[in-house]
This record gives sequence, structure tokens and C-alpha cells, in this order.
Amino acid sequence: MNMISAKERQRIQNQMKRDESKIVNIVLNDTHQVAGEIDKATHQGIYMADGRYYGYEDIKEINGLY
Repeated sequence: MNMISAKERQRIQNQMKRDESKIVNIVLNDTHQVAGEIDKATHQGIYMADGRYYGYEDIKEINGLY
């Protein structure tokens, strides 16, 4: 099972600090795709603005990053 690396997590967190769009496309390990606006990214996972949460262990890809 693939998991998002620490370096890629940092890139997502850096994106959150800029004024650019916080909209992301996430591919989960079960091949489902979800999209939405990130509220915050923590060391455990990503919280979406609509209340959804995805742990890094469940994420295969974020915006094309493995």
C-alpha cells in the first residue's frame, strides 16, 4: 500500500500557506477520487472545508503527487 511521503505532505502544507487555491484532487487507496477545498493539513491527514477527513494512510495521491 502506497502512502503520501513526508516531503509531499510538506508541499501540501506549504500550498496551504500561500494565497493560491486550496482545491485538491485526492485519490484514495481504494481508487475512489474526491475533490474539494482543504481546511487544514496536519501530520495525521487532511481536513476538508466541508468536514470530510482523510488520513495519509488512506491517500494514494494528492494533485498527482505519489
